Amino acid sequence: MMKYKLWSAICMSLLLLNTATADMRVDSYYMDDYYIEAGDEVTLYFKFHRAPVKSLMGLQEKLTYGPGDTKIIQSESPDDYYIARITPDSEISERYILLSNSRKEIGHLSVGENWASRFEVRIAGDTPAATYNMMFRIYKTDPDYGNEEVILQKPFEIRVRGTPQIDLDAENTIGIGSTGDIKLTINNEGGGVARDVKVDLALSDPFTPLGSSMKYLGSIEPHQSENLSFRVSVSTAAEVKTHNIPVTVTYKDDNGTPATVSTNIGIRIDSKPELAFGLDQVDELAPGVTGNIILSISNEGFVDAKFLKFTLEEGPDYEVLSINEIYIGNLDSDDIETDEFTIRVKDNVNKTVIPLNVRLTYKGEGSDTSYTKQGTVDITIKSKRVYAEKTRGNGTTNTAVMALIAIPAVFVGLLVIWFVYKVFGLVTSYINRRLFAR
Repeated sequence: MMKYKLWSAICMSLLLLNTATADMRVDSYYMDDYYIEAGDEVTLYFKFHRAPVKSLMGLQEKLTYGPGDTKIIQSESPDDYYIARITPDSEISERYILLSNSRKEIGHLSVGENWASRFEVRIAGDTPAATYNMMFRIYKTDPDYGNEEVILQKPFEIRVRGTPQIDLDAENTIGIGSTGDIKLTINNEGGGVARDVKVDLALSDPFTPLGSSMKYLGSIEPHQSENLSFRVSVSTAAEVKTHNIPVTVTYKDDNGTPATVSTNIGIRIDSKPELAFGLDQVDELAPGVTGNIILSISNEGFVDAKFLKFTLEEGPDYEVLSINEIYIGNLDSDDIETDEFTIRVKDNVNKTVIPLNVRLTYKGEGSDTSYTKQGTVDITIKSKRVYAEKTRGNGTTNTAVMALIAIPAVFVGLLVIWFVYKVFGLVTSYINRRLFAR
């Protein structure tokens, strides 16, 4: 009988030790506006309750506080009162999230009882778009709200959104009659996400799109950029200048509000003259011999060459005896210019081919950019022996030709003299007859 009573006492003691206790649980929290911008005033709502829990034999659990930790209340007392409080959880949150009344006195809560607290928050006017860390805490205190003990803490965030601000960067040069890419950079300089971004180029003559002139980019985060390109061909009749192309960018902000940015980008159509030079004519030349050469310049490009200067530079095998630099001025597309120079081949040259150093300087149409083209033109020269033999042969031939020309000339001269003599004789005979007849 005594064993039964002792066992019953032990069971009753365990039952009493295993009494119901309670802890705090947050049911939900929400804001009155999901789209928050700098300067807004926001109302926060937290709903929580005391939930029953069991503690074996009343053993106190050692807990450390971290995000979401809950301290178990081991006893139920009518003197337990509670306080709810929100605070910034970082230095940047403390700077930009302004709280007018961050402390709410709840009073006593029984096990199973629900409660909701409301907090007013103001976002500073210069708040950057970002996510700001905050902390919600519940404190257990006494009826006089004196000593405070944290029994629940739950982190939460306030996301401040910004307004997208779209800007474009573009710097392109494409040659006449060529195919190239128009490249753009779309920048989001604002604090909000730009969503459903579309870019449309209004291409017209002299540009022909090779593919779509509209691109879909999706979303661009704040302070991020997206690069894109449009493949085009340029007409051979295009004017050399900077052409304006209208660009339209459409997007939506985080709130779903559509926006449009319309602007122009400049595309430079450029082309430089394509000049070539060569040999047109050359005299018979040999070491120590002076002669003339005629050089040609052709413009094989789409645009005219401006301020063209043609220079025959000195070389190790020859010297220029004439003016070596000629100012041509303009050379139209598909046009040719020839110029004559006098050179002397140096005495010690033992080559059959010598290069002439040629330099062209010019500017393109509609551009102040200067271009230089340098190269060589090869001419063939004879050896001294071959040149001398040819020169002598030319001398004999010339003498024979001169003889053939001189014979008729002498005959004609004699004939003229005879005719004059006969006329003079007739005149004198007539005069004598007239004088002596009397």
